[in-house]
Amino acid sequence: MTKVLCLNSQNNIGTNEGSVSPIDYPSSYNLENIQEMQDLLQALVIVLLNFRSFLSDQLGCEILNLLTAQQYEILSKSLHKIKELFVHGLPGSGKTIIAMKIMEKIRNTFHCETDRILYICENQPLRDFIQAKNICQAVTRKTFMKDDFETERIQHIIIDEAQNFRAENGDWYEKAKEITQSMKNCPGILWIFLDYFQTSHMKKSGLPNFFHQYPKETLTKVVRNADKIAEFLQQELQNIRDNHPWSIPQESLNMIHEFNWSHGISGTCELRYLSLEEMVSYVADKCEFFLSNGFSPQDIAVLFSTDREKQDYAHLFLREIRKKRRASQMNYASVCHSIKFDSIRRFSGLERSIVFGINPNATEQSIYHNLLLCLASRAKKHLYILYLSTPEGHSPSMTC
Repeated sequence: MTKVLCLNSQNNIGTNEGSVSPIDYPSSYNLENIQEMQDLLQALVIVLLNFRSFLSDQLGCEILNLLTAQQYEILSKSLHKIKELFVHGLPGSGKTIIAMKIMEKIRNTFHCETDRILYICENQPLRDFIQAKNICQAVTRKTFMKDDFETERIQHIIIDEAQNFRAENGDWYEKAKEITQSMKNCPGILWIFLDYFQTSHMKKSGLPNFFHQYPKETLTKVVRNADKIAEFLQQELQNIRDNHPWSIPQESLNMIHEFNWSHGISGTCELRYLSLEEMVSYVADKCEFFLSNGFSPQDIAVLFSTDREKQDYAHLFLREIRKKRRASQMNYASVCHSIKFDSIRRFSGLERSIVFGINPNATEQSIYHNLLLCLASRAKKHLYILYLSTPEGHSPSMTC
C-alpha cells in the first residue's frame, strides 16, 4: 500500500496519500537519518540503471545484472563537470555497455539529437552494432579522419576500444578534442574507453601518454563471461603481465590485481590440437550439437587469426556445417548468413555465446597472449580454442 516519504526532510515524515487510512508500517520502513536516505537513493539508482544480462537467453531464465559499484560510480558522474574521461576496463567488464549507457545519458542530460553524438571505434562490425541502436552516429577511426567527414553538428564524442586505434591517418585524439571543445563556453563530452591488455598491434595508437590520461576510472569486474572462461582470462592477464610488449604502459598492468568476476555461471573452455581436417569436423559437430539443442546460428562465431586466413579456410568449415545440417534434415539455408566467420581483431568489442578460435597466432610473438585474451573474452558461455597440430606429432587436448 502506498506511503509517501518526504526524502528532502530531516525528519522523514511519512504522509498517507489521499484518503487512505493511517497504516502502521514496520519500523524498518522508516528512514532514521539522512545517511539512510542517501543509501536508499543510491540503491534505487543502481536498480533503475540495471541492464538485462546477455546470458539470460542461454540459461533459459531472466538474469537482472545490476551495475557493479565501479559501473555505478562512472554512470553517476555529472556530465556537466566531467567533460573528458579515460575509462580503463579489463576484458568483459562492460566497457561497451557503459559507453552506450553514457550516450543515452548525454541525450537526456543535454537534450541533444542523435546526430550530435559521435561514437568512434576501429572495426566495422562494432560500428554496425552500435549504429543499429539508433542512439548516435557511429563511424570507424579511418572515416573520422577523412577530411570530408561532416563534423559541424558533432558536440559529443565517445571512443571505444581505443587501444587498437592507430596514428597512421593523423592525430585522432587532437581532432576529437578540438571538435568537443569548439564551444569554449560549453565544451562537449569526450570519453575514451580502452583496455591495454587487448592491444592487438605494435604500432603507435595515438593515445596520450598514460600519465596524461586524466581523469581516469577503472572497470575490473568481469560481468560477461562464464566461470571457466573468466579463469582463463585471469591466466592470460598474468601471462601478459609477465611478458608485456613495450606498447603497453607498465603502470597499466597493476589493474590485474583487481581482476574478479561474478561467479556461478557454468560454461566451457577447451583447448585442442587437431589437424585441419579434424578441426573442420570438430567445429561442424559442435555446431550441429548446439543448433539441435536450441541455440541459434547467431549465437556462434568462428574466429581466425587474420582476415586472410578467414578467406582461405572459412568455406571449408561452412561446407561441413551445411553437410551436417542436411544429414539431420534440418534447415541449413540460413546458417551461412548467421554463423559469424571473422578475424579476432575485427570482432573486437563484440561477443557471442559460443566462440571457436581457429589456430590463434600473432604475427608479432610479443602480443600473442594479448590476441588470445581478446579471443577468449569474445565468448560468453562456451569457448573452444583449436590449434593446428604438426604432422610429426599429435598434441593432446586439454581443458582450460
